[in-house]
Amino acid sequence: MRLSQQDISNDCLSNETNETNESELCEEAIELEMLVSKMKDLMVKHVNEGRKPGANVVDYKSPEELQELIDLNLEYNGINVEGLIPLIQNILHYSVNTWNPGFMDKLYASTNPVGIISEMLITLLNANSHVYHVSPVLTIIENVVSKKLAKLLGMGEKSGGITCPGGSFSNQLAMITARNHMFPETKTKGYFNFGKRLLVFTSSAGHYSIEKTAMTLGLGTDNVIKVPCDKKGRMRVDELELLIKKSIQQGDIPFFINATAGTTVLGAFDPLQEIGKIAKQYNIWFHIDGSWGGSLVFSEKHKHLIDGTNLANTLVINPHKMLGTPLQCSFLLAQNSQIFAQLNSLDAEYLFHKEENDLGEGTVGCGRKPDAVKLFIGWKIFGIEGYQKRIEHAFEMSKYLLKKLKNHKKFKMVLEKPESLQVCFWYIPEGIEECWLNEEYKEYNNLKKIIIINNGQVKNCENLNNNQENYYKKYKLFKYKLSKITKEIHLKIRRNGKYLFDYSPITLENIELPLFFRIVTNSPAINEKFLDGLLEQIEIVGKSVTETLNNNNDEINGICNRY
Repeated sequence: MRLSQQDISNDCLSNETNETNESELCEEAIELEMLVSKMKDLMVKHVNEGRKPGANVVDYKSPEELQELIDLNLEYNGINVEGLIPLIQNILHYSVNTWNPGFMDKLYASTNPVGIISEMLITLLNANSHVYHVSPVLTIIENVVSKKLAKLLGMGEKSGGITCPGGSFSNQLAMITARNHMFPETKTKGYFNFGKRLLVFTSSAGHYSIEKTAMTLGLGTDNVIKVPCDKKGRMRVDELELLIKKSIQQGDIPFFINATAGTTVLGAFDPLQEIGKIAKQYNIWFHIDGSWGGSLVFSEKHKHLIDGTNLANTLVINPHKMLGTPLQCSFLLAQNSQIFAQLNSLDAEYLFHKEENDLGEGTVGCGRKPDAVKLFIGWKIFGIEGYQKRIEHAFEMSKYLLKKLKNHKKFKMVLEKPESLQVCFWYIPEGIEECWLNEEYKEYNNLKKIIIINNGQVKNCENLNNNQENYYKKYKLFKYKLSKITKEIHLKIRRNGKYLFDYSPITLENIELPLFFRIVTNSPAINEKFLDGLLEQIEIVGKSVTETLNNNNDEINGICNRY
């Protein structure tokens, strides 16, 4: 039997003989109906405004201004529903509108109507998916979706997993699980009498959550070994093996390798197959952080980038990024779906009663939001075909933007052939020595003479001869100027509110590059005309920023000479 909101409210209104508590339930149903009706209008307006040509991504205000514009007072007496609507209108108006194609700042974009409905369903149920008997349907859904994802990724017949509140938490649970599996005594005795260092290996471009996890687990961030990347931002497998061998010779224990399928900045994919083979050779837990790129399993054209996922002990995939599932939705998958409960349970019998489907036993938390429902409903509606179309559109927009940048003399690519949806580039005005970003610059880098750049400073300066020192000083001035231009353009465009994208630093082959723009073409609302307007805006703002910079050239030279 299917009940509508109108059915519920009519039933309440017609039953005048209900007890007091039943009457209150009727009032809640009526209030729900009124709120849903008003919220529907507000939501439709918010989406439409975000998609209008020329609409702002955000009406930018400072923190001080927002505190004046938003009613933030928390009083003894509450406000009624009518009083709530103006507050919600203000929250919507002054928030970033991710439905606007100008939102290209992060690795996620807007969700979709299906996503909103799934979130409403979860909120309406207000269910906790930690034990089966309080969330039977949602538990089964999570098991089914996890197993299907793991099977798509080639992780085996026994594979499956659970959801975590974000990719960082998924990475954390993966490392906890690996430690408990390989060194079960640490689960109860800790590291006090362990006697050896446990080492984690990740690329220098890997996500910071790996270091955060090492800090949280008491392993220490110094025991996270950063493996150098190649010129495309991918982990160097030769360096990884050398570092593993060195650690073993020193008496340390390498126990966890984190490979990244789609790095945050450049969107680079570590060579998963080669890394997986090394992990197996040295008996090290192989984890893949596919928070960003794992969703390429839905794309026939691009899933070759994640070849090797079948070798992973654990793997993270975040559908709330590339697939547009509402935040947050992160799956931690394993070759054995039971491993999380087996290794992380503490036998809290007052909550868990040894039921096989009590998903909370496998985590380090308690309450769990049933995030898998969001992907389940989206998958049911769109299918693999629909998700594939979304991914293909995003890659087409990335390719279009890349072509426009390469054909413009004032833009220079960080990577000529990026692997994913992050398009990274510089705006280089006249008067800036572009030669530092051509082959001459790379050749100097490849010589590996002496320069180790860390936050704009040089270490081991005693190795510099006069020519090399002068060479580096010129690069330092160039790097400072170009980074300054990047930051100023970003600031002006962000405050203008039409476009929202980011800038980033990165170190490739021991050289810290100038700050550059990073634009993510993930939103399904992005089109060619919109990207044309974006580059035009960067060029207009860049011209005014450069003029200001040239007027302060002596000051900039002085700053550079001081460090």
